[in-house]
Amino acid sequence: MSQLSMESLSIVARQLPQLFAIILVLILGSSHAKAGAIGGDNRQPIDQYALSHSMSPDEARKKFGASGRIMCPFGEASAFLIFKSNIVVTARHVLFPEASMGGYAGRMSISRCGFEVSDGKGSKWHKVDVRSFLSPDAKQRSLTDRFDWVVMRLSEPVTEFEPYHMPSKPVSAGDKIIMATIRQDNFLPDDWNERILSDCRIRAIDNIDGVAASGIRTDCSSGHGASGGALLRQGPQGLEAVGVMSSMSASCTKFNRKRCYTFAVGFEPELVAAVHKLAGE
Repeated sequence: MSQLSMESLSIVARQLPQLFAIILVLILGSSHAKAGAIGGDNRQPIDQYALSHSMSPDEARKKFGASGRIMCPFGEASAFLIFKSNIVVTARHVLFPEASMGGYAGRMSISRCGFEVSDGKGSKWHKVDVRSFLSPDAKQRSLTDRFDWVVMRLSEPVTEFEPYHMPSKPVSAGDKIIMATIRQDNFLPDDWNERILSDCRIRAIDNIDGVAASGIRTDCSSGHGASGGALLRQGPQGLEAVGVMSSMSASCTKFNRKRCYTFAVGFEPELVAAVHKLAGE
């Protein structure tokens, strides 16, 4: 073998680790659309969800119309109408980031926000009364804490869709739920008016600080954009919101309470009281 061939082989050998790294990145990148998946990913755009559940797209848009988008300066997230047609809930960290979060720039006052609802063909924005925000005073201690919620009132009620009901009974491990959010990153179709739905289950209950069912761990697949979304359960009067989407682990193959889950804040007494207060009850 010539000296040139030997040198070429030597160069290739030295580059093998880098080549393997590039191949690994390409492989991982090819599955990036499934980011946030827990096992088999059954998230569906709402029109596809409707067809798989014997509904028309218009029926599904009406049924899940309370799920919308909150947008304030510097960010947007999922949010939903609850109890009354002018009361909205989302995750606190999307409006007021915690110091432990990446990109934290300090808590800022919010001068304006809007809540958007959509029928799939267009959307309508509703002004948020930014003086109405109610949320816990306590700081978030981890990504699975019970304080990640904020309630607000709209300047005028939403007339296009009905709000979700409050929980009629406590949640339990094993409950069937539906996750309802706005579009999630890297999950097609990337449509402004899109809503993402997923059938999943509550797998574990956290009684944080002794507060019953203040944390909910699920096997729902989710990604960036899901924070503030609703965990829904069928109740005697219709869909009930039982949790507020808060955080998720990385993609993994099977639910595990410590390493593979999606976390939501449960409707603990303080959150329920805040909703009733803004509703004037």
